Amino acid sequence: MTVTAGCLRNALCAALVVLGPTVAGAETRCGWFANPTPGNFWLTDADATWALAVQGRGGVPGWEDLDWAEADFTARWVEMNGHYGYGCACIEGAFGAPETGEVTRITHLRALSLAKCENDPALARANSAP
Repeated sequence: MTVTAGCLRNALCAALVVLGPTVAGAETRCGWFANPTPGNFWLTDADATWALAVQGRGGVPGWEDLDWAEADFTARWVEMNGHYGYGCACIEGAFGAPETGEVTRITHLRALSLAKCENDPALARANSAP
């Protein structure tokens, strides 16, 4: 191996480390983010309800690695059962078919204003909540 080839390979490896893991075919889905009871989280968008975590089974791959600073729901959370309730959010990750509601990996969770979901005609309304 030449010095140039070694440098190129090391540069590519360094770039991959800096960029971090990516999800092939990543999608962003936005809608009502619900946490109605301990350990249960899902997102309902215009296409489906996507299960993110279920009490006793844990979360989908990537759930434990989320940066919750991006998901700051302060003043954007509606409490319905103690501090459990719902907000509006976008999630990025890999998803199965809408009929299954399967999330194969989540990489980001970002809180949005409640108005984003309330004013989205594609989202079903049930008392403005999931």
